[in-house]
Amino acid sequence: MMKKTLLSIFLAFTAAMALPAQEQKFTVSGNIDGLEKGDTLRFRQIILPGWKDGDTFDVVLKKDGRFKYKGAQEHDMYYIMEYHPVNGSAPECDRSGKTMIIAGNDRIRLSGSRDYIYYSRLEGGVYDDPALAECLAVEDSVGAARGDIMRRIEEANAAEDYETARKISEEFNSFYNDNPGAARSEELISEYFKDNPQGNNYILVERLQKMSYTPIDKAKKDYDSYSPEVKESYFGKASAELLCRLEAIAVGSQAPDFTLSLTDGTTVSKDDFNGKYLLIYHWGMCPGSMQIDPEVQSLYSKYKDKGLCIIGITESIDEFRGFAEGIPEGTSSPSIGIDDLKARMDGMLAHPWPEAELKTGCVRNQAVSETFMITGWPYFILIGPDGTILARDFHEAFYEARTILNDRFGPVHQQ
Repeated sequence: MMKKTLLSIFLAFTAAMALPAQEQKFTVSGNIDGLEKGDTLRFRQIILPGWKDGDTFDVVLKKDGRFKYKGAQEHDMYYIMEYHPVNGSAPECDRSGKTMIIAGNDRIRLSGSRDYIYYSRLEGGVYDDPALAECLAVEDSVGAARGDIMRRIEEANAAEDYETARKISEEFNSFYNDNPGAARSEELISEYFKDNPQGNNYILVERLQKMSYTPIDKAKKDYDSYSPEVKESYFGKASAELLCRLEAIAVGSQAPDFTLSLTDGTTVSKDDFNGKYLLIYHWGMCPGSMQIDPEVQSLYSKYKDKGLCIIGITESIDEFRGFAEGIPEGTSSPSIGIDDLKARMDGMLAHPWPEAELKTGCVRNQAVSETFMITGWPYFILIGPDGTILARDFHEAFYEARTILNDRFGPVHQQ
């Protein structure tokens, strides 16, 4: 009997090894006032760290206000839920959807109202942690208040009261300035991370989205504190893989080889800048880019004859130009300190350095963006004359680059 038992165990084990990984089952349900029968809730998988789309499933409501969906997935997943009403349009929000993490056997529940559907309360899985629930409640409250401002902008535009819409837009842009609710939200999240050094799915997902611009030493320290179980989880393994990629582009490392296709039809590569300082500047339609652009142009003017080269990377110059053409002359934007927004954007369109676009379908340009993990605007990478990465980050990298050039060639005279 003993031999038969051992043989049965061995056969069962080898058979299991031959089968593909078992799918995780989960349930998502909700009680959201105001939803109508026929409304669609679309759940898109978000593949981190780059927010790439994965599989999608739709939930079509069979009755008003309530829904339930039973599904399966290959591993723990990060989703964004989008609302597509059968009648009318979705309410204006400061978010593009409601994000959530679903692990195996989770029973995720949402509750809230149609008008604030993207700020619904989450329960089940990792969201049953009371401390996390408090963090998210405050965050959702702040987001809902910011979303209300967006609705006022839309109402003013619909009434063709564009001056009021502009003033409300300034309120929206300065929303987080000295906002006690936002400050409280940041404080709670910070405390939650400190109290849970061992990690969990929520912490991993949040850090994965920010790891590309987190100092490598801090990212390693965070990862080393995770429990063995967390490290072996899907998002734990994704974190380890991302850390390896980040080490290759950390400050002090040799920049990887790259080639960019420029808007004038030529190409440039890393070797073209041997012996020079190269600042890669990712700019676009964002307040940060518009604020810092004159400083970048000033830096270039000062050092272009002393060994500084700049290459701009943007999504689409034509899209940027189209937006700029629609702005009246003399339009100001006090919240970001710009007296003449159109003049500022026209200046950006007249950059004195070569440019590369990401929306042209050029594979090599997209590859450069992914290799250097360029994740937002404005983003800077300074490569030294010997090919070493000297700075890589958002605004901080620009000011670090300026300091490096100041030390090498002399101070910049601010204009």
